[in-house]
Amino acid sequence: MSETTLMVCALCRFSAQERSRNGVAGGQYLIDQLRQALASRQLQDAVKIEPLRCMAGCHQPCNVSIAAPGKLTFIFSGVAPTTGAASVSEFCQQYAATTDGRVPYGDRSLAIRRATAFVLPPLPTP
Repeated sequence: MSETTLMVCALCRFSAQERSRNGVAGGQYLIDQLRQALASRQLQDAVKIEPLRCMAGCHQPCNVSIAAPGKLTFIFSGVAPTTGAASVSEFCQQYAATTDGRVPYGDRSLAIRRATAFVLPPLPTP
């Protein structure tokens, strides 16, 4: 089991105008799509999805973060719940293959480049 964690706000809306579809929030829809996308890349054991109740980015849903010990943390904002799973899962594959989380900018999909809100340094180790 990997230490890579993909945190996704389960409460994000589909858009500013649309909170949910058939009672499912946009964030939860994205989580469901990510589970399928990660499984199709055989990453279900390498990347743990951690649903969160809020990531305080309600103005730009959906919000996603990927982190692992000793690696950069990426925070994405504005990930489309209906189409974002493919680009996020591709980034997960790239990220998991690195030792430090540095996925070259040119190797990232256009959707990921646009959604990147922050890149944080690894947490210090004791």
